Amino acid sequence: MRVLVTGRGSIAKRHVRHLRELIPDVEIAVISGTGEIDPVFGPCKVLGGIDDGFAWQPDAVVIASISSRHSSELALCLESGIPCLVEKPLVTDRVQFDQLCALAERSTASPAVVVGCNLRYLPALAKLRIELERDAPCGVLRAHLEVGQELTQWRPGRELKDSYSAFASQGGGVLFDLVHEIDMAQWLLGPLSVGASVAGHLSSLPIESNDVHVALLKTAQGAPVVVSLDYVSQLPVRRYVLVTAAGTFIVDLMKKNITLETREGSRVINDRLQDFDIAQTYQLQIMDWLAAAGSQGHKLVSPLADGLKTAGLMLAIHEAAA
Repeated sequence: MRVLVTGRGSIAKRHVRHLRELIPDVEIAVISGTGEIDPVFGPCKVLGGIDDGFAWQPDAVVIASISSRHSSELALCLESGIPCLVEKPLVTDRVQFDQLCALAERSTASPAVVVGCNLRYLPALAKLRIELERDAPCGVLRAHLEVGQELTQWRPGRELKDSYSAFASQGGGVLFDLVHEIDMAQWLLGPLSVGASVAGHLSSLPIESNDVHVALLKTAQGAPVVVSLDYVSQLPVRRYVLVTAAGTFIVDLMKKNITLETREGSRVINDRLQDFDIAQTYQLQIMDWLAAAGSQGHKLVSPLADGLKTAGLMLAIHEAAA
């Protein structure tokens, strides 16, 4: 199997490592405009650009380039019928989104496309989703999903000026980088619409992109959902609070537990460490992708159709803050 990788950063390295674990004889080609790659990619073929990559005739593509290139590379895969795993965000502007939606609609036999919203593969959240669906009559009455970490902690040893996250023109900005929580809000709570959105570059970080973004969303039943994202929290936070008639679910992905608070007190409903292993989700995601590439009837956990819905909501949040 030949797999083309369109990036050479940390997420590309992770995907290549898992591909080699799952398919020991996989052939890897990596796109590098400078010709330089980390030794962790080897042995592999190094190619200068996307045209060279497709000329290599890959069987599948991992799209892990800077965010602003995801859309055009995904479009090439859809037009060529090549299965791909595409990192989030799918798009960084409305033009890209409209083009991808039109292309996906025209495709009669779309290849297996997995969108890199890997939190969908976290057992703790998958089990919570089932529980929320089972208790649907109670409904979520209010929710708050927050995630944040100081950007300097993301890639230790790397200057912020060398990171795409620092530049809106490259698809950077906290909304695009942390779109996982937008996807989780949709996945756990159903279709959402935008009520209000506030964003800005509010810290002293030497970047050009927004470092704080808060959106007020609304479920189909009218319940408010707040999503708070930042590049500035000195202590990393990833926490969801879901208020229902049955009690309040508190999901703390940093502390690795889910509790249910009621008038009788607080009860831990999941603290199994293996259910909170985010590192494992990347391998599960690739296994899901490979299964879909080998079987047309396989139902993906994070398919392109869902990724486009999340991308549409993300853009609506972005535009509401403009």
